[in-house]
Amino acid sequence: MHSMTIATQNGNIHILEIDVPVTESQLLPVVFVHGMACSANIWDAQLSYVAQTRRADAIDLRGHGASTPPADDDYSPEACAADIFTVLEALGLDRIVLVGHSYGACVALATAAAKPDAIAQLILVDPPIDCTQFPPEVYEAQIAPMQAALATDDWRSILENSFRGALTGGTSATEDEILARLAATPKAALLGTSRGLFAFKAVEALDRYLATPGAKAHAILAPSNNLPFSLHVLRPELATTTIPDTGHWLMLDAPELFASAIDTCLAAV
Repeated sequence: MHSMTIATQNGNIHILEIDVPVTESQLLPVVFVHGMACSANIWDAQLSYVAQTRRADAIDLRGHGASTPPADDDYSPEACAADIFTVLEALGLDRIVLVGHSYGACVALATAAAKPDAIAQLILVDPPIDCTQFPPEVYEAQIAPMQAALATDDWRSILENSFRGALTGGTSATEDEILARLAATPKAALLGTSRGLFAFKAVEALDRYLATPGAKAHAILAPSNNLPFSLHVLRPELATTTIPDTGHWLMLDAPELFASAIDTCLAAV
């Protein structure tokens, strides 16, 4: 495994990659995108696993890991998608399988919606609910108060409580790792991605991608991701695999079961 940095108009994007032998190069490469408060190395086990048969890359989102904060302070999924396209061009990757976890699933959706022909398959790992689908009265009662709280001095404790809730069902080792990553992530990246999450129209992006002939999408879910505004509930045609006894960071909680789910998805491309 080695790393490299690619310059964009808004800063440098860091990636991890593993090349496979030339004999395996006909298989489509897989690109992994992490979620809020994480970095490319959260995919280390998956990179090594996938790279047994095909090229595998993982991207540090802007302002996360070794990638620099964006010059324009824009952390929206659409802005992060622009970084992905810059990376893909630099790497000479015309068509890929794109895997995104949590906020990275939003980024993956934005990428696929913008250039669906470049994404042979979209694998969404425990994608967030689509807040834009809430009725106005529900949004005002549930989302607006959290947005307001994130603008106060208590913003970090608000996010930590949210992360602790998402960790429910997972292992203690995962909890320790994720809370440590959260504590180490800069404020600008945390609040910027939070704003992007609340505003992102995930269902609309999924619809645009799936309207493309040949588009393939699959969601790998934790058991708790079964809410009225979960993406697969809003769009039942989205194929799903649920991994039992996991929290939101299911690739850390159950790496072998997660690898099996990835294999099932990759068998289709």
